Amino acid sequence: MDNRRAAAVVGSGCPRRDRRDDPARLDRSRAFRYTATMAFKAVAFDVDGTLYPSAALYVRAWPIALRHIKLAQAFNKTRRAVRSAATTEACRSSGAACGAELRRLQAAVTAERLGWSVEHTAALIDEALYVRLAECFAGIRPYRGLVEALRRLRAEGLRTAVLSDFPPRRKLELMKMGDSFEIALCSEDSGFLKPAPEPFAMLCSALNLKAAEILYVGNSARYDLVGAKAAGMPVAMLSRRPIAGADISFSDWQKLVDFALGRR
Repeated sequence: MDNRRAAAVVGSGCPRRDRRDDPARLDRSRAFRYTATMAFKAVAFDVDGTLYPSAALYVRAWPIALRHIKLAQAFNKTRRAVRSAATTEACRSSGAACGAELRRLQAAVTAERLGWSVEHTAALIDEALYVRLAECFAGIRPYRGLVEALRRLRAEGLRTAVLSDFPPRRKLELMKMGDSFEIALCSEDSGFLKPAPEPFAMLCSALNLKAAEILYVGNSARYDLVGAKAAGMPVAMLSRRPIAGADISFSDWQKLVDFALGRR
């Protein structure tokens, strides 16, 4: 994808927030309501900020961010643009959405912002923001209570999975959680980022389950909540305050386990 095409798809600046994606505007009357007779068959998790405190990564990643600050800033703007409704629809209409195409789009748009070559930008993104950043997860500990919660869920027969916007396998391995999940997916592989419904459809396909049978656990209302709801999934939000539209908001992992097992 050349720079002009990428700029045409994404636009030159940060997208305006689509009010339809605002979780505060979710119709409460359409929120899922589950009873103990409607058991979930799987619980799927976001990774970043959901399985571990975000601050733990910031402490370890600051040398990389400092060294590549221009790249990181431009890449973050690109990711926000790629998530926009207009860009998502353009990619969907093209019929060519896939993980490789998304990576090329990200590199092309980021290169355009920085005035660098696409090849150089793509190589730097892979090395700094995918490989080296993932290595920062060595020593990061999951939230207290999470490992036991996962053990209990699996002991009760629920399947566990992760769906993250960045590749999760190396992160889970370094956090010593590689065996905690049956399936570990990256939304990029669908050709879209959350909150597009395609990554969640990919999750359903991998688990061979209906959306309503999977409880999705996340920490971002704008991406996790909106995206999972659009795909037809019930949602649990990691938060100390109630989140509009979520089926449950929790900060105690025991509360999540009880909800997932119908003990509510």
